[in-house]
Amino acid sequence: MPADHGEIEIYSADQLAELLGVNRKTIYEAAKSGDIPHRRLGRRLIFEKGSVLAWLRQSSAISEARTK
Repeated sequence: MPADHGEIEIYSADQLAELLGVNRKTIYEAAKSGDIPHRRLGRRLIFEKGSVLAWLRQSSAISEARTK
């Protein structure tokens, strides 16, 4: 879903898995363990693009700090 006029961009688990190049099961496991930011909408998990990008940046920064 393209963002227009400040709207929030939302991904399904399938869309996020494709974007990140991982299996859908990996997304569900990361959500279940609380590793990746998500919301539950009924039985579906939804992922807000901005939150996921911030999580990726934070995860990258932590990984870089550990390797130094």
